[in-house]
Amino acid sequence: MKLTPALALCASVVLSFPTFAQAVHHTPPVTLVAWTPLPGIEGDFDFLVLDSKRNHVIIAAEEHHTLEVFDAATGAHLQSVPGVKTPHTLAYVPEKDEILVADGGDSSTLFFSAADFRQVDRVPLIDGSVTGKTDSPDVGYYDAPRHTFYIGNGGKSANLSYSEITAIDVENHKITGRIRVEGANLEAIAVDEKADWLYVNIRDQKKIGVVDLKAMKVVDTWTAPDLNLNTSMAIDTANHRLFVVGRKPGIVYAFDTATGKVVEQQPCMNIADGIAWDPASKRIYIFASQGMSVLHQESADHYTLLTNLPTNGGKTGLFVPETKQLFVVHPKTSIDDAGLLVYRVNP
Repeated sequence: MKLTPALALCASVVLSFPTFAQAVHHTPPVTLVAWTPLPGIEGDFDFLVLDSKRNHVIIAAEEHHTLEVFDAATGAHLQSVPGVKTPHTLAYVPEKDEILVADGGDSSTLFFSAADFRQVDRVPLIDGSVTGKTDSPDVGYYDAPRHTFYIGNGGKSANLSYSEITAIDVENHKITGRIRVEGANLEAIAVDEKADWLYVNIRDQKKIGVVDLKAMKVVDTWTAPDLNLNTSMAIDTANHRLFVVGRKPGIVYAFDTATGKVVEQQPCMNIADGIAWDPASKRIYIFASQGMSVLHQESADHYTLLTNLPTNGGKTGLFVPETKQLFVVHPKTSIDDAGLLVYRVNP
């Protein structure tokens, strides 16, 4: 495998100055195994999703106005799919064999056949076209047990002081509920599917909203004294811990979901837009413009940084536990084309 020029340069710096964890653990937590260039594609990428039926990774190229499709086994680029304006959150519904796209440029959730990417339905949401920000809708979460797609919309893109989390039934493509959130910039959503709680980053308020899914309303908000630009989120339901990543500086926080208090915080790479939690290995993967941070959960209240790695500015990623793979997509840089990085996760 040939490294891109930027990765080769950054890797030499990282390897020259290993962290203490790297010195102790000779095997790195991940190994880069493939890089697929995407010449001609410029601008940011957003969410990634796995089509488990075909073993395809699908990526939202939000500024290129396409969905980019890859073979998950090899990392090969398969096709570029038009028909979207500003794709953000993606979800795959295996029972329907459909791809869901939160399209901020279209102010809707779009439903595509995963077999041929033919659009089969459209659910309009709060119109975000009035400001041209193309972020309504933006962030979402697919709750598979409830067959519900929760999608954030409204807020600053719609020139509103509040936002909504809209619940869409993926079986019949119908809206089943709306949750009002007093904030103009919603970011990541996480759901404790057994406890009926939904958590959402209210970034402009520097808060985390706590939603009772039975009542369909915000019942509490949490914060931390130095929380800033809280963007990414993941949940460890077994240990009742919510991981929230802020920016400027890059810090990952572990909140106790029973109390709403921070039990631990650690520095991480800055400008994160994605995070993955692997309960099997007890690792947290944070994807940021500055690079990827990998942390290990020593206990529910203690976390150790294993490594920081360069990713060419790739701030969104996908962890596939079944195949022990990590996928990170990065934009075009001054010395590299945009591309998909494929990592093997090591024990």
